[in-house]
Amino acid sequence: MKDVRIKPNGRVALIAHCLLNQNSKPYMRARFPGAVWDILEVLRVHDFALFQLPCPEVAFTGLNRFSAVIDQYDTPKYRQHCSELARMVVDQLQQYPSYEYKLLLVGLDGSPSCGVDLTGTSKEWRGHPTNIETEGYPVQPGRGVLVQELQAQFEARGMQFPPAFGVGLDVHGVELDKVSAAFEDQLQAALKDF
Repeated sequence: MKDVRIKPNGRVALIAHCLLNQNSKPYMRARFPGAVWDILEVLRVHDFALFQLPCPEVAFTGLNRFSAVIDQYDTPKYRQHCSELARMVVDQLQQYPSYEYKLLLVGLDGSPSCGVDLTGTSKEWRGHPTNIETEGYPVQPGRGVLVQELQAQFEARGMQFPPAFGVGLDVHGVELDKVSAAFEDQLQAALKDF
């Protein structure tokens, strides 16, 4: 076999755990049977390496959990948990800028942990709507706890927080067949800086 060594292009996507593993979602909240291949294909076409973020919800509450909103998760213990995970992630990424690696973050809009532009929020939410088809999951503008803590870790170390994109799979009524096209459009605009 021929020994081929190439210089990496340095494009790295920090990607929400559940975009690579829908099995980590709360019961009946997965939108795909395994990985979200449409989003991963967009990143593959643009030659991004993938850095899978940990799932703070699975690590904190396990797989047998209800859907929760940020109002339930944003407690001192959960924030500390996310802060520790963020510290470990940024420990791994701290040298990337000195090697001219360019990062971007792909979160999950609607998530109380990994939301970028939208997070699940409601003072009345109790875990699952009576009818998911009509009531949906309550989403408002805001960032999830893990994304907030990642940003705090980057800034505490004098590192620029990467461009961040939220894939809206946890947004009620989202048209799944249009999610990857919307992400592609956002990514194309950001690639001018890569």
